Amino acid sequence: MRMNPLGRSGLTVSRMCFGTLTMSPLQQNMTPEAGARLLVYAYEKGVRFLDTADLYGTYPHIALALKDAPDYVISTKAYCWDRPTAQAALERAYRGLGRDYVDLFMLHEQESLYTLRGHEEALEYLAEQKARGHIGTVGVSTHFVACVKAAPRFPMIDVIHPLINLEGIGIQDGSRKDMESAIAAARERGIGIFAMKPLGGGHLISGSKAALEYALNNPLLDAVAIGMQSVEEIDADVAMFEGDPTAFERLEKLRHRERRVMVHDWCEGCGKCAARCRQKAIEVVNGRAVVDQAKCVYCGYCARACPQFCIKVV
Repeated sequence: MRMNPLGRSGLTVSRMCFGTLTMSPLQQNMTPEAGARLLVYAYEKGVRFLDTADLYGTYPHIALALKDAPDYVISTKAYCWDRPTAQAALERAYRGLGRDYVDLFMLHEQESLYTLRGHEEALEYLAEQKARGHIGTVGVSTHFVACVKAAPRFPMIDVIHPLINLEGIGIQDGSRKDMESAIAAARERGIGIFAMKPLGGGHLISGSKAALEYALNNPLLDAVAIGMQSVEEIDADVAMFEGDPTAFERLEKLRHRERRVMVHDWCEGCGKCAARCRQKAIEVVNGRAVVDQAKCVYCGYCARACPQFCIKVV
């Protein structure tokens, strides 16, 4: 597995990052033991980088995996806006992971210069912890071009975890080209970039070969986070990252499984998904989107319409 420096952060990571959202209670709700087995298996295949979050609930999975896979570089993130919230989130990470050190700690879902300025106290606290040797480096995750543009103004930010994919699905304030331009400018300043949602949260599965080739061949990206739910997926994804020409065919076969539409708890009931659904399979009930699985054809168009990125076909 190819290893890359993550910008000026001092971290060296595998180009493939194991995104643990898929095993979390928000999605597949794997037991810590089941999740740990997958993480260890990926580690044995050469993956050395994983991503989690305070929100995901996967610290127990990772803590178990670290017993057999101790050299994982761990990225986590949390919603912090001042010193107390950052301190509390960092302490939760320490307790959850069973470590007194986190390789990369990021502010979760930042939006713009104004968001970053409003959360600067949290960034300053994290920078202090980095100076004391408790954090390897500091970063931000974002779905916004404006945040990527603003992040280089803050000297404590060494890494950006942006949403970027072939069709720009999920980018909240611009196009794929806009995001690419902002990422390129950040890289020129030495900031490390590892991408999220190369398949648009699952919405690009039907064109996964083109979408994954875009991510893998993109020189702007030091690493790409991808969620995996089985040994077979790990094998196929590792093969893909290592340039095996059979990998895409193997991934295609893995897609033939029972599917369903999942609506996350943060749905705001805006109704845009229901308006988009040609099958009339979605309605808003008590302020939340509800899916009639019997009517659904799993096209994913509802997910594309969701401004909160809270609907996924799994």
